[in-house]
Amino acid sequence: MSFRVNVENLSVILVEPTHPGNIGATARAMANMGVTDLRLVLPEEHLSEVAVKRAAHGLEVLKNASVHEHLTDALHDLHWVGGTTARNRKAQDRTVLLPDIAQAFPDHSCRMGLLFGRESSGLSNDELALCTALIHIPTHGEATSLNLSHAVMVTLYEMSRHYEPANVTHGADVGSGIATVEELAGLRQHLESVLIQTDFMKTHQETGIMKRFDDFFARAQPTEHEIRMWRGMLHRVEITIRRSLENVSKQD
Repeated sequence: MSFRVNVENLSVILVEPTHPGNIGATARAMANMGVTDLRLVLPEEHLSEVAVKRAAHGLEVLKNASVHEHLTDALHDLHWVGGTTARNRKAQDRTVLLPDIAQAFPDHSCRMGLLFGRESSGLSNDELALCTALIHIPTHGEATSLNLSHAVMVTLYEMSRHYEPANVTHGADVGSGIATVEELAGLRQHLESVLIQTDFMKTHQETGIMKRFDDFFARAQPTEHEIRMWRGMLHRVEITIRRSLENVSKQD
């Protein structure tokens, strides 16, 4: 495998963490593994005394964390996102065991993110739909879910095994034209709308069909240009639908 992870382009995103201690411990784990970009979605008291104490030498990571109201805002500039799940979703092409994470890496250097869900319920299906890969951390005891900060540490350790040498740098070509999560989400919404308009997909079929498209786009790793091509094609379909409805209305 030629691809190596550029730690400067790696982010950790926590969705609605409710325990300040876990946030602080996450910042500490990130500092241990050389990752500095922490993004928080609707966190609880992330700068509280407990969080600061647990952060220890990761205090700067904690203080510099960005806070977002919506997950899409936290992911908007990322090209590859690995979302953690306690379930091994074998039916989904995007699922990979953590020790095999390299199999899901992109082909080019890009901005990457590791997404972790709520302590109580993890990530929702809609949130997992935004991910390029679904990461399952295998366990061997009766308890299948890990403490949030422990999950971050284990995942970052595995990622660190694929870090590129510190003296390797990338210029303005980071991403190499790969579409961002925000662009993919826009395409997904547009595609879903058109599939419903054309009666290709009924409302009760949305989950199954859109999951297949999620897997397809995760494998394809479309570029920005390809996203624009898809959106342009979908726009022409919408125009055709609208004109057909107008003609029917005139005939009536």
